[in-house]
Amino acid sequence: MRKLDYRIAWILLWAIALAGCQSANPIKAAETTEQRAYAAYGTFVIVQEKAADLVEQQNIPRSVRLQIIQAEERAKPVADSLLDAYTEFLVVRAEFEAGQTSEQRFVIASERLDDWVTQLAPLVNELIRNIKGAEN
Repeated sequence: MRKLDYRIAWILLWAIALAGCQSANPIKAAETTEQRAYAAYGTFVIVQEKAADLVEQQNIPRSVRLQIIQAEERAKPVADSLLDAYTEFLVVRAEFEAGQTSEQRFVIASERLDDWVTQLAPLVNELIRNIKGAEN
């Protein structure tokens, strides 16, 4: 479990680094599936924290806060599934590199990870739009 905690910290650092290099969209700036997963999950975690802060502010209209909550609730299970797929990808990659599994299994794990990134990206963008709407 401790290793997973470090991985999450690295995901966050990677997302921040990508955001600094490509402030518009760290997911698009990533070159590999693994980097896209880091960027997508890291972006979600950062945006989720901002969303949590905003929904606590009573000066923001209730309807706007509810939109933020609903957007976060749609994104959270997908982000959790992406993290699970990423963990599985790491295991399969290590097995592949050690010659303990087939290339096909490695490709399937990579494709599955990419599918979760593709699903999460628009949900994160929706959450960002709701946050920006609340801040204006």
